[in-house]
Amino acid sequence: MTAALLWIVAIAVSLPLLAVSVECLAALVCRPPAAPRCEAPPLAVLMPAHDEAQCIGPTIEAVRAQLRAQDRLLVVADNCSDATAAIARMLGAEVIERQDVSRRGKGFALAFGRDHLRDDPPGVVLVLDADTLPASGAIHGLAAAAIERKAALQGLYLIEGSASDPRVAVSTLAFRLKNLVRQRGLQALSGNALLQGSGMAFPWAMFSAAPLATASLVEDLQLGVDLFLRGGAVGFAEHACFTSGTSGVGGTISQRTRWEHGSMAAAPRLAGRMLAAAVRGRAAAWPLALNLVVPPLGMLALLCAIALLVLGGSAVAGPGAWPLAMLTASLALFCTTLLLVWHRWGRDLLPVSALHQLAVYLFWKMPVSARFLFRRQSEWVRTDRERSK
Repeated sequence: MTAALLWIVAIAVSLPLLAVSVECLAALVCRPPAAPRCEAPPLAVLMPAHDEAQCIGPTIEAVRAQLRAQDRLLVVADNCSDATAAIARMLGAEVIERQDVSRRGKGFALAFGRDHLRDDPPGVVLVLDADTLPASGAIHGLAAAAIERKAALQGLYLIEGSASDPRVAVSTLAFRLKNLVRQRGLQALSGNALLQGSGMAFPWAMFSAAPLATASLVEDLQLGVDLFLRGGAVGFAEHACFTSGTSGVGGTISQRTRWEHGSMAAAPRLAGRMLAAAVRGRAAAWPLALNLVVPPLGMLALLCAIALLVLGGSAVAGPGAWPLAMLTASLALFCTTLLLVWHRWGRDLLPVSALHQLAVYLFWKMPVSARFLFRRQSEWVRTDRERSK
């Protein structure tokens, strides 16, 4: 390979390594925004639900326990074939039902619910999945912050519960890295963050005009980018926590396949739009664009291994020495920052004695990356979760 191609390989792999490293370092040294001081306006919790009869009950009870008389809980029973709607009504939720098999996906359900809310619009709409539990005070804290910051806000959305299988534990840790650490880093670096699907709050003026109706597997990611590029602010509210239960091994693979295939398919286009905004002078778009070019960590590890082999072989012949040095330094910084992140946020999930499971997890995840190339998932598939005991 020519020296120019070797540098392209080194830069292409080093860039996402450095992006994650900078986000993690920012998260480690910067404090998150303070909790809001104002009162939440009348709000509506909008809950899309597709065949969620087994788990929607505890979520409705947890949400209703936090609502005031002026607040609403609207469940959209979307293309359901089970008792989701009946259970939601029995538990006191307002329920509308949607049947349209040609327009499947969460985005269509949200648009259907928004149309129902237009006759009596709330001050804030909070989107919550049917398997997600709000922590104490999370609903009003997130709604108040959305009004105070005049922004769409993503709350802290985590996977919690017992993860007896080490592969599930590592996957849960990777979820925490993405949804807590990197979100906090993005907020510190750009004043903005990305939407992640559940535990999101929108001032009605923003939500009423948002482009919701889409069949994208990562409709939340796309929505956040669209809102930002339209001139809105999209932030992270770490003080408002929402949790879903862990999945088993099969459920974890299903969930990661859906999200990773969707994000890898959408990321080049979304990153390109962010880069264009950055070039036009919107400085906050640079960190967001770099975040979007980072592939899932399993894929990133595979790319690193291939690049190291290519550059290492070329270094023996001479021209690859400096590109190899740059990639090695980027990888060393990446590993160091991940170690610091694990020490602060991951020891409860993965003790020192289980760190070797990281390698097992990476090998376990390789088929997910391979299927993106040869049998890409293009439709939404529900993930079964386990509630914490």
